[in-house]
Amino acid sequence: MEVESEKRGTEMREIVFIRHGTTSWNVEKRYLGHTDISLLPDAERELAPLRESIRGITWDALYCSDLLRCRQTVERIVPVQAGQAQYDPRLREIDFGQWEGMTYNELKDNPLYRNWIDAPQDVTPPGGEPWQAFAERIDSFVKECLVSVSSEEHSEEYHVPAIAVVTHGGVIRYAMSCLIPELGFWDTQVIPGQAMKVRLEKSGNIWISSRVSFP
Repeated sequence: MEVESEKRGTEMREIVFIRHGTTSWNVEKRYLGHTDISLLPDAERELAPLRESIRGITWDALYCSDLLRCRQTVERIVPVQAGQAQYDPRLREIDFGQWEGMTYNELKDNPLYRNWIDAPQDVTPPGGEPWQAFAERIDSFVKECLVSVSSEEHSEEYHVPAIAVVTHGGVIRYAMSCLIPELGFWDTQVIPGQAMKVRLEKSGNIWISSRVSFP
């Protein structure tokens, strides 16, 4: 993503996108958007490797979807900094409307569903969120919180700001496709409890993004 910066800002920053831990609907392969369900009872064990991998990081900013499964993930992976998390509804998964809680097998014979699979940008689930609305709120978050941070917020010399974003699979796929132009929406595969890092470097007034290994 080549994003024009209106402020001088830092020369580099690293964004770590983290998908929430596993829920019962993830296990059952049910569409899970705005439905607010909790993580599985063994979430502490599931998320232990992720917690250990980020244990030494002090986050300059910590953003999180306001849905329960993401809030519970934050509490388990960064308990010391959880109180500093900024909960943002723009980071919610897309709303699947009447298809929430349903599976592929339950929907596969529905012509509208087949059309949505082929062109989600053009077809909206009944009672669900249009793709444009989903994209606009994530675009807004990315611009405001990831690429428009002022230099005064991270003024320490040689310090590379580290920003964590705890959110949902669809949000991560879309954000990655925005930040890294050669990535399509479906090119990013992210499982529950997985983290991936993007480095933003400024060249003139433009932010250049690339995916880097994590941790």
